[in-house]
Amino acid sequence: MKDVMPSSTRPFRYRLLAGALLTGLVAVGPAAAGEVQGRLAFADRIGLSTPVAGVIDQVPVRAGEVVEAGTLLLALDDTPFRHRLWQVTAELPGLKRAADEAELDAERVQALYDRTSASDSELEVARIARDRAVGERDAARARAGLRGWEKEQAALEAPFDARVLAVNAAPGEVVSPHLAPPVLVEIARSDRLLATATVDGDGLGSVSLGDELTVSRDGERRIGTVGAITAVDEGEHLRYRVAVEIDSSELDWRAGQAVTVDLPGS
Repeated sequence: MKDVMPSSTRPFRYRLLAGALLTGLVAVGPAAAGEVQGRLAFADRIGLSTPVAGVIDQVPVRAGEVVEAGTLLLALDDTPFRHRLWQVTAELPGLKRAADEAELDAERVQALYDRTSASDSELEVARIARDRAVGERDAARARAGLRGWEKEQAALEAPFDARVLAVNAAPGEVVSPHLAPPVLVEIARSDRLLATATVDGDGLGSVSLGDELTVSRDGERRIGTVGAITAVDEGEHLRYRVAVEIDSSELDWRAGQAVTVDLPGS
């Protein structure tokens, strides 16, 4: 068994390859203003893992599936999480009654002390007992909150409509996030793609973040928004990778395909 590695479920996210908008930026073709050749890449590509340890119980998705936001991607066996939560919540009623009684007792001793019927030490003992009982009650409440959070984190849900790119886990495997948390499920947006191209400074011209550019493939054209401009040091030459995010929900385009990006000056 190999070690693999909140709200409803809020999975831990690990940005891959220097960030969502930089993933898979592979460019081809000339670096000049006007029409430049580029390639499609996944948008918002992230790796998901759990922040809690446990044994994987379910992996109901497969690589290649397209899922809606909120779809269960992976779940740990929740037995230990449920029992740890029950253990703490079972203690709370008694601790609350003990704290209430200790507070009342401290008030009674204070009243006696005010009438000079109780000593300094008796008052201090009552106050210490009250503080200890209140502390134990509040500590149990905090543990219950933590155990509830851990139970929620025992499942991964898709944070947005996504395409499942890879599943690196199977039922029975142990998740251990205490060291370097591995990626259990890798996803990318199913309704977005990045069109990327590399140009030199002259080819980049006045392009800036947020600009709208046209992306073309096989006669189809889409308007996208510049989401990243990354400087690439190639020794003697400095070039720029331009990533244009487009809505691909009604397209059959795929990451890795060649496209044309129209830069100002065409």
